[in-house]
Amino acid sequence: MPDFYTLYLIVLIAGLSHCVLWAAILYRYRTLPGVRYWLAGSMAHVAGGILLAIDGGVGNFATTVGGNAVACLAFHLNTVGLRRFHGDRPRWALHAGLLAASILAMALTWRPWWGQNPLYVTSQCIPLVLAILYLARRRTRELGALITMSALAWAITAHGIVACAVTVRLSGIAPDVSLVSLAAIDLLVFILAGIIWNFGFIVSVVDSLMAKVERLAAEDDLTGLPNRRQFMQQLTGECARKTGEPFSVMLMDLDRFKGINDGLGHMAGDAALKHVADAVRRIVRPADVFARLGGDEFGILLRGVQGDAAGRIAEQANAALRASPFLWRGERIGLTISIGVTSAVPGRHHMPEELIECADSALYVTKGRKRDGWTFLPFASRPNFGAGHAGGAKATRLPDRASRIPLAG
Repeated sequence: MPDFYTLYLIVLIAGLSHCVLWAAILYRYRTLPGVRYWLAGSMAHVAGGILLAIDGGVGNFATTVGGNAVACLAFHLNTVGLRRFHGDRPRWALHAGLLAASILAMALTWRPWWGQNPLYVTSQCIPLVLAILYLARRRTRELGALITMSALAWAITAHGIVACAVTVRLSGIAPDVSLVSLAAIDLLVFILAGIIWNFGFIVSVVDSLMAKVERLAAEDDLTGLPNRRQFMQQLTGECARKTGEPFSVMLMDLDRFKGINDGLGHMAGDAALKHVADAVRRIVRPADVFARLGGDEFGILLRGVQGDAAGRIAEQANAALRASPFLWRGERIGLTISIGVTSAVPGRHHMPEELIECADSALYVTKGRKRDGWTFLPFASRPNFGAGHAGGAKATRLPDRASRIPLAG
């Protein structure tokens, strides 16, 4: 069994490796929450390891109490880092109070280390228990959190066994219990647990970064809406469903967008697009997919809706924008949108591109008529679309996409 001096050196080396790791991650991802607290916790572990290695199990007041106090600080910083990483505010008053109480208790009840062991391990376990409780209350059970909780539980268990053994020996129930061997095993388990829960932190960081990449790949950075890629994925999935449930596709353009860009500048154009997104978002149902497809073009996948019901949602979108004035540098600018809508034929297998084509044809009709309105065209197997409705009015036939005939307004 290694002596305590060697074990404390291992604690020091492990803490240094964690410092290098978190310093590198913090250097690369400066805005990632929680990392700077985990780095500070690792630095505190190093400081605690140095003090305890200097003590070497002798039982000096300054090095023993100081080393254990800094170790407690490290565990509190780890717990604070967990809360910050997951977007919650640190409970500074609670952690500061618990840490101060632990240090005061260790200082006031000082005597040789084997008598103080239960107090030391209890002080160190409190922030670990808080970390487990925090992670357990979260609804998401991502892998990093599970690894962290498991490692923390191992550490608490090992500490608890040694604390119980010390209590049993001091009480005289089992005076022959080998505290040195148990304490050495406890420290080895704790070192391993520390490595594992830091690994759990890293898994959580990787998962967070991957989720951010996936979100950026599926999200329009200007409006925060899903982008064309995400919209087409959702539409493809809807087309592949064999339940026969109805759905519709709605395309919309911001009218005279080029004039806004040319006359007021691209910042005004971007602000106008965000305004449209915010206005229309209010009428979109949770089950639907509202996306920016590119430029001034938006799309909505309407689930469980077809025909007249889809047309009513299009009218609501027009009305929502009319009722939401756009102000640019104190000037009120009227914004309108042109909308084209089509519905899938129940029981028929559709290609996403066909539905987009049909809705785009309906959109072209709206823009050719007078803008600021909507056109519904039923889907047909060939480019000959049947009679549709343009803003509620009867429509002429649309024989071919290459030679569109505007619908009667």
